[in-house]
Amino acid sequence: MPHQLPADTSARVRVQRAGAMAIVVLEDPPRRNVLGSRMRTELRAELAELAEDPRVRAVVLTGSGECFSSGGDLAAMPPTDPAEGAARMEDLAVLVRRLATLDKPVVAAVSGPAAGVAVGLVCCCDVVVIGTSARFLFPFTRLGLIADGGLIHSLVRRVGAARAQKILLEAVPIAGTEALATGLADHLVTDQDVLSAAVARAEKLASRAPLAVAAVKRGIREASSTYEEALLFEREHQPALFETSDFAEGKQALLQKRAPSFSGR
Repeated sequence: MPHQLPADTSARVRVQRAGAMAIVVLEDPPRRNVLGSRMRTELRAELAELAEDPRVRAVVLTGSGECFSSGGDLAAMPPTDPAEGAARMEDLAVLVRRLATLDKPVVAAVSGPAAGVAVGLVCCCDVVVIGTSARFLFPFTRLGLIADGGLIHSLVRRVGAARAQKILLEAVPIAGTEALATGLADHLVTDQDVLSAAVARAEKLASRAPLAVAAVKRGIREASSTYEEALLFEREHQPALFETSDFAEGKQALLQKRAPSFSGR
């Protein structure tokens, strides 16, 4: 008989604020931070709040204990009927869109396993910092399922189409230097340094001009397929950015050889 996870009652998402940063922690160690219904609901709500908070200019996403997240809730699978299955996938889609379209930079801090849909969340992030214990698990074809959490798009963006297809079909775990070499991760550090390294990256990103950061993220998301899309996006957005206080401050800081202080206006 397959191992059954405990009931989805202990899940919570904890948010720690530190200056211009927010550290979002998936906190359900007994269930290895599984992304069950309650965890997904809480994470969506917290991301929505952070999106509207002008004090927050960067986000770190991590898991508690020795695991980033064990992915989807196997104890709740399969759904009772196709309608419930469709509703669950729409629920997940809302979460993925909310993270992927966040105007603020997001840094993933990954220690231990990140499995299935949890890898989808990691691939939504702008920067991925992993520890030596980090492992990316892709069990979908072993389970008889398609990759979800937006992975068919976000994994291709991260590692390229041919490599993404190989990863998803073979379902072989990827860790350490291989994750770095494939593009799944951007920085590899010791486990004890994962969070501090992610926070340091987020602090740097939080110091950048917020309106420019938002425009870059949106442009890459929506207008990076062809040169014409990119050039049109630039033409539509750069003139407005020229008129911002942040551009004036950035130019003055560059001329004065000092760090800029951006207001987001």
